[in-house]
Amino acid sequence: MFKEFHHQARGLSHLRDGTPVQDRTKYLSRGGVQVLCLADGAGSASHSQFGAQAVVDEGCAVLVERFDEYASSNDGVQVKVDLLDRLAAKVTATAERHGVPPDSLASTFLCVAVSGNRFLGAHVGDGVVGYLKHGDLRSISGPDNSEFANQTTFVTSGRALESMRLFRGALDGVHGFILMSDGTAESLYNPRNGELAAACTKLINAVGTAPGRQSKNSDYKKRLRRLVNITIRNATKDDCSIGILGRVVPS
Repeated sequence: MFKEFHHQARGLSHLRDGTPVQDRTKYLSRGGVQVLCLADGAGSASHSQFGAQAVVDEGCAVLVERFDEYASSNDGVQVKVDLLDRLAAKVTATAERHGVPPDSLASTFLCVAVSGNRFLGAHVGDGVVGYLKHGDLRSISGPDNSEFANQTTFVTSGRALESMRLFRGALDGVHGFILMSDGTAESLYNPRNGELAAACTKLINAVGTAPGRQSKNSDYKKRLRRLVNITIRNATKDDCSIGILGRVVPS
């Protein structure tokens, strides 16, 4: 059993120019599967906030439906094809509803799902996925950037399938996971050595050991939202989003 926290904050540059927050996060728990998704809408795409919402909605839906199939499949390429097809179809339908081309809804996609003693995740584009295992903080999937830090791959990109990373494993020794957009990564990830900041361990532990029942306004969630809204957001001009799964330690 994992507790969760997820949040997105409007970037300072978007506050100044009136652009809406383009990051989205979502958590869904159903049928013994817990899913956490995060998407960063492309700043260059006119409707990217709708695309980011579409892929976190569909990512959560497909992973609770097909976790067992995806986690046990011997054909990882087919899993990536199926998952990307679902995300792309949702983006296309959303674009048609808004009367715009799909690439105007461009966004990245990061997810982690857990059930029983297994986990799986996927990543397209920039941002970072990490986990805490046996007390060691590790990056599972780092940013997919080209020569330039501000260029990456989106779900709607022609090379999305080639770029998508799929990771699966057992939960033995895993204390939690952390997902972040590139805005948050400016505070919590070192691109030079690929290491996550030590603060990520504290964040994962804070979620896993939070007292009481989970709710939107739990005290620990209020504290973490303040951290994102003030400390992390003030370190960048970009939107900042984060998702955390912290494993509950039996008392």
